[in-house]
Amino acid sequence: MQGRPGGGYEPGDRPSARRIASSNGTGKQPAIPQRPPGMARVNRPSTIPRVARPQRKAAEPGKSRRGLLIVAGVLAIVAVFVCIGSYALYNLFNGISASAGAATTAGSFLTALSSHNYDQAYQSLGPAITLSMQKDQFTQQAQSLDRCYGVVKNYTEIQGSATTQNNNQSYSYTITREKLAHTYVMRLTVQQDQYDPNTWKITDYGGNLGPGSSAPACK
Repeated sequence: MQGRPGGGYEPGDRPSARRIASSNGTGKQPAIPQRPPGMARVNRPSTIPRVARPQRKAAEPGKSRRGLLIVAGVLAIVAVFVCIGSYALYNLFNGISASAGAATTAGSFLTALSSHNYDQAYQSLGPAITLSMQKDQFTQQAQSLDRCYGVVKNYTEIQGSATTQNNNQSYSYTITREKLAHTYVMRLTVQQDQYDPNTWKITDYGGNLGPGSSAPACK
């Protein structure tokens, strides 16, 4: 038996068509609505305005290079100022530290004299003095002045007397002794050790721990 073209089914006899017809209860396949003749197709444009996509403007090569040069120049200037500031702060802190060390040595020397600690006072002296004066000689000199003019009762740094020259610093002190009617001035020069920058030694105290010629000679 020869079948029909297309599988042997008419368009209305296809299984899918039968299922649609049975589902609507009429037994007939529903017709597809058609556009009425003469009706124009309406295509309404959107009422929302379209925003144009921003276009990236390419930087000009000349301007870009100038900008880089300006930034590099600013950074270089900042680096120079940072270096100068760091160096200045370094010198400032070193100067403060050096002044503190020298003043401490001078004060320790006078404190040792006032407390009769002559050995400690001698340890504050540098080679410029100790090479020509032994500790016993220094002790005898200090004791002789204490017996003659009295012990050192007070010492005060004269304001504005501090001076600095290379690695030497000098200070002037007003000295008060127990048996002396008036005060006298002692000038101390302190030198920084060339091998240990934290060490300071007295290199000169005027050659005399007493008032010198300004007071009557001891008897």
